[in-house]
Amino acid sequence: MKLVKLDSLSETAQWTYRSWRKGYPVSNNLKNWVPITEFRPMDVLLRKISESWARWRFLSPFFASHGLHIYHMEEGPPAKPPKYPLSQHTGTDIWPWARHAFETEEDLSFDFYNAVRVWPARDDNGHEVIIRLASGASEVTDELRAFHRLNTPKARSDPRNRTLPVLKYLNFDGMVFVVMPRWATEPFGPFVTFSTISELFDLAELFFEGLEFLHENRIAHRDIYHTNTVMNVLCKPGAQQGNLRAKGEVKYAFIDFDACLTLPEDADIDAVRSEREMRNQMAKLKLKPGMCNPFKDDVLCLTFEAEGMLRVAEGSIPEVGQFFDWIWGCDYEETPSATIVLQKLHQLHESLSEEQLNQPPAGKFWDRGTSLPFDATPCTTSSNPIE
Repeated sequence: MKLVKLDSLSETAQWTYRSWRKGYPVSNNLKNWVPITEFRPMDVLLRKISESWARWRFLSPFFASHGLHIYHMEEGPPAKPPKYPLSQHTGTDIWPWARHAFETEEDLSFDFYNAVRVWPARDDNGHEVIIRLASGASEVTDELRAFHRLNTPKARSDPRNRTLPVLKYLNFDGMVFVVMPRWATEPFGPFVTFSTISELFDLAELFFEGLEFLHENRIAHRDIYHTNTVMNVLCKPGAQQGNLRAKGEVKYAFIDFDACLTLPEDADIDAVRSEREMRNQMAKLKLKPGMCNPFKDDVLCLTFEAEGMLRVAEGSIPEVGQFFDWIWGCDYEETPSATIVLQKLHQLHESLSEEQLNQPPAGKFWDRGTSLPFDATPCTTSSNPIE
């Protein structure tokens, strides 16, 4: 019988007995919580989904004891909200909760079952949260170190800290789960629309401020991609939404730090070299496997995302195109820091007139020299790759 260690002797006895009866479907080795790829035969995919759901279902009483009611999966995905309590979000919810822009409870259904280490839940007060497995039993991960560093009182008081706050750390048999507010992965998507060019600048500046903060704290994200960013809204997937980008109301954040490097706080980030983490964005940028500076990679990945949104303004504001051309024109080793990019972006923003900034965007995306109209789909390759 495997001993399942919890915070108290009674809980340890209870969960050891329960795991024995259930065959202990949960491994506390992080390497066994592997994301599910969809490039599998369907029968294998469905089996993997079932195995992942079995883990979360097994743990559901543990989370419930901490006031967290996980989403449930019946015959298959998506995972659906619990019947009780009902969601309590509103259209004007304050930090750290997302604003309510969905129509029905079904709109909150969770499709990212393939992430495996992440699952949605609702707390006793009706707030939507995400539970994330951040560390296994064998060693403390850089991800957990990053969460600790980003959630000190000093770090949370910095307005540039664009990461979700950790509401709780939960320990189960050596594993550490973090509980955070649930926001939508929409910042760089086509469905939450922009009213003005000024809102496009705000998006780029706020994320580069957030990246500057991460790098000052010696954290390299290493997987900056549009699905790893969120904004403080919960909305119906795929539905057009307007008036959610207003300055002062919208908030943005980086998520998914499983690939991050958390270095000593006195590390020289210009001198850092590590093996490149080959995530989605690297192929688009034509960055090859091998040694790299992960902080430069972060800048290039965020630039790629920002360009696809902000460069739609180039038709009326040519300086926007010149700004991105300046970054792409640098040799890799001369890639500007997040701070330098942010300074240049601020200068450009401040040089523009109110009339220019209040123009509506010419389209949803910029792609290979063209602002795509509002019914178009962007290409997935960069027009300015780093060779």
